[in-house]
Amino acid sequence: MKLSIIIPDKNQSNVLLPKLQEVVLPYFDDCGLTYDILIVADGSNEEEWAIMKEAARSFPAHVHLLDDEGLKGKGNAIKKGIEHADSDYVLFFDADMATDLSCFDLMKPDLGKIDCLIASRDAKGSRYALKQPLKRRITHFGARMLIKMKFHLKGVKDTQCGFKCFRTKLAKEIARRQIITAFAFDVEYLYFFSLNGYSIKEYPCTWTDDAGDSSVKGLSRTSKTFAKDLGRIKKNKRNYLLSEEERKALC
Repeated sequence: MKLSIIIPDKNQSNVLLPKLQEVVLPYFDDCGLTYDILIVADGSNEEEWAIMKEAARSFPAHVHLLDDEGLKGKGNAIKKGIEHADSDYVLFFDADMATDLSCFDLMKPDLGKIDCLIASRDAKGSRYALKQPLKRRITHFGARMLIKMKFHLKGVKDTQCGFKCFRTKLAKEIARRQIITAFAFDVEYLYFFSLNGYSIKEYPCTWTDDAGDSSVKGLSRTSKTFAKDLGRIKKNKRNYLLSEEERKALC
């Protein structure tokens, strides 16, 4: 079993580099899986990306940098990582590692059994290490209700926790059909899995994001873009549905 770990990086070298050396590499070295790491630029400026390139000189051979080639948006970064993955499963999480890696301890026994494994801040047993501001909690609840009404994703409470693991063959197929580059891309992926009857399982997690340091600015503007993208996903439903021949080819 091989795992490709995708980490989008948007001007977060000061956070990502120490976490990579002190947390990520030691954890996955002891995980019992063959793995590689794909760090994908997500609109990083030249200075920040130069820092990452310099640091990469001392990275192990299984850690790779992928330039964003002018594309922006987390959805684009994840898509690029998936396109370069050569593995059985892809796992992606944010550079600040807001979701504790202990969530993967719960996922690992289900690799090879479940198609789509996702961390959920709303699953029983999850906890927030830092209390979120009221505005952030209201936004999270509103997005959750809107997604529930529009997409009826059975068994999915939290689409937006940035810690997900997909069977690579299926991830590549949805990446090929992907139209969303911003934060709603998670919904697009889960909608594909749900529409085509693939298995989805949520796992509780510990979430340590500090909302005061979040790279997501202007919740009102972001929310409007998110709602607009949900409409685009819904209208694109036919494009996500697999034919019987396509389904057989992905088995």
